[in-house]
Amino acid sequence: MTYESFKQQLADQLRTFFSADTHISIQQFPHNNHLVLDGLTILEPGINISPTIYLNQYFEQFRNGTKLSDIQQQILQYYHRHCPLNSIDTDFFTCFDQVSPRIVYKLIHFEKNRELLREIPHIPYLDLAIVFYCLVPEAPYENASILIYNNHLAYWNISKDTLMELARKNTQILLPWRCSPLAELIRPALELLPEQEQASTYEILEEETVPMYVLTNSQQYFGAACILYSNALYDISRSLQDDLYILPSSIHEVILIPASMAEHPTELASIVQEVNITEVAPDEILSDSVYYYQQESDQVTSAES
Repeated sequence: MTYESFKQQLADQLRTFFSADTHISIQQFPHNNHLVLDGLTILEPGINISPTIYLNQYFEQFRNGTKLSDIQQQILQYYHRHCPLNSIDTDFFTCFDQVSPRIVYKLIHFEKNRELLREIPHIPYLDLAIVFYCLVPEAPYENASILIYNNHLAYWNISKDTLMELARKNTQILLPWRCSPLAELIRPALELLPEQEQASTYEILEEETVPMYVLTNSQQYFGAACILYSNALYDISRSLQDDLYILPSSIHEVILIPASMAEHPTELASIVQEVNITEVAPDEILSDSVYYYQQESDQVTSAES
């Protein structure tokens, strides 16, 4: 069965589980880093929002032998776990006074998103771009947001500078930063390992000669933007009494390493590139670069400069 036939049959079969006036559709959704995925949405009568169910991964399951009926049940289960009970009021987005307190920013890679950047307001930053989105109030999904496009600025009659001014203030308040030792974040997951493996892994963590810290925001969502917050890197570097190497783990967080503790700084970029290839989803990769924060100048630069 081809992918197109798979999508069509899946949608047709799903329609038998809903009323005739339920709208089931499959559309292409652009993602970060020029990735486009096919998303299925189910809009039941009187509801104007639906979880997007991406089908690419399900087709891989099908190709690997999973029955179409089993995939259908997986999708139904996912939908019923995440389906909203009520519509959301989208009228707020037409009123700038209601939107302005919810405007925040995130970081994406500049070159990998060049096409998207033609359509949205942005500010270049290193090899990245600062872009803007609006947190949806009282949304049924965690981290629901609306990306801000150039036509929104024209509609609201505001400038990109105004957008940046609002986002600089709002993001730090709505999504405060937090920084934790990497070993501390790993420990809870180790409890799932057999006791012998737990003990040996704890020992490795205790002997770790290069301490690493994870910087993200309170939602762990687009948290790499915390490197833009006023005083975040400064406070962390003062606490550690050291400058910092910044490794972009993903769009959601960065890894900080005290500069004096990095034994082989030139190898850090290779580590980031390897992790991006093997561990990070393509649409969540931020950059292959490594950055350097100098406390004295309070500036972030490329580690290669």
